[in-house]
Amino acid sequence: LFVLLILGFLLIFISLGLPHIIEKTNEPTFCIKCHVMKSEYLNQIKGGLHNNLKCVECHLPMDNKFLFYTWKIVEGTKEIIIFYAGVTSEKISASFRNKEIIQNNCIRCHSQIVSKINLKERKCWFCHKKITHQLTGLIETL
Repeated sequence: LFVLLILGFLLIFISLGLPHIIEKTNEPTFCIKCHVMKSEYLNQIKGGLHNNLKCVECHLPMDNKFLFYTWKIVEGTKEIIIFYAGVTSEKISASFRNKEIIQNNCIRCHSQIVSKINLKERKCWFCHKKITHQLTGLIETL
């Protein structure tokens, strides 16, 4: 009976609670709660060229749901461990893998515009410096 109650509770949580939790963790306001991302967040919402996007729309694979949730779990777990271990870097930068994801998301959204550009050798942010968190909005004016 106890096992059935536990399984029933888990089933209810997965069907009702999990979608709500996943949606909450997609919001930028969730990302800045435990990261030292406050300046990046403020720059993005105040002056970023893509200020209407959520963090996950650039930083997680958006073309495949399985990869989206896999990387959400992997990156989220990594960030939590780094934060609570107290080894968060002063300068936040994207990993090699995350840069690939960001580049693919740029291409996904702007495919018609970039169709004639060799984007294997060049990254979007080489020319479009204002799309990086450090060079948008508030920081650029300081």
